[in-house]
Amino acid sequence: MTDLLEETIAAHGGRQRWAQLSSITTHARWSGTFWALKQQPGLFSGIDMTAELHTQRVSITPFVHDRWRGVFERDGVRIENAGGEIEEERGNPRASFTGHEVRTPWDHLHALYFGGYTMWTYLTVPFVFHEPGFTVTEGEPWTEHGQTWRRLQVTFPETIATHNAEQVFYVDTDGLIKRHDYTAEVVGGGLVSHYLHGHKEFDGIVFPTLRQVFPRQPDNQAATELMFIQIEFDRYTLS
Repeated sequence: MTDLLEETIAAHGGRQRWAQLSSITTHARWSGTFWALKQQPGLFSGIDMTAELHTQRVSITPFVHDRWRGVFERDGVRIENAGGEIEEERGNPRASFTGHEVRTPWDHLHALYFGGYTMWTYLTVPFVFHEPGFTVTEGEPWTEHGQTWRRLQVTFPETIATHNAEQVFYVDTDGLIKRHDYTAEVVGGGLVSHYLHGHKEFDGIVFPTLRQVFPRQPDNQAATELMFIQIEFDRYTLS
């Protein structure tokens, strides 16, 4: 582990506070051109998402219909109706993306898997980097819009469902993550730059209140004229 990782964890609330938690619930509104491409507009336009922090599990309500729930787990996704009965489910969901490109339409279970693993990743970073199997090193700094950010280069273990194994996190002088680069494998391998804004403290842990996702060009610059996804957060509830 690196000194930069320790500084980043401290800036986001610290390991001691994180160790006291078991789950996080947030209310989110997703928008952007990506969902129209996937033929799932409005699916995540106003939802509550609860992530368990020490295992990969996320529940999303409402999902598809009022009072229905989507449940993501690393090895399976399912949609439950208001009575708790399973309406749809899929084991080994990652395999269902084989051959997909950015314009390949998704069904509800594709979207659930993507939304579940992305939010679990976003809610647990940077604390999860101390879990077994993660490799973290500090890369060369990066200057953007007059700011110099240090970079954490992170290799995720195969046991974690996420965008791809190798990801980069850009940290400002306050220790806050301001940018996150990855390759979206389930979308055909597109390069992505993901910006984090409006950091606020919620019950001892610091989270962004706005996330914006753009294509990343070969020169490592974000193509900010095309916003794939925007996620706005009203609140975070920790338990």
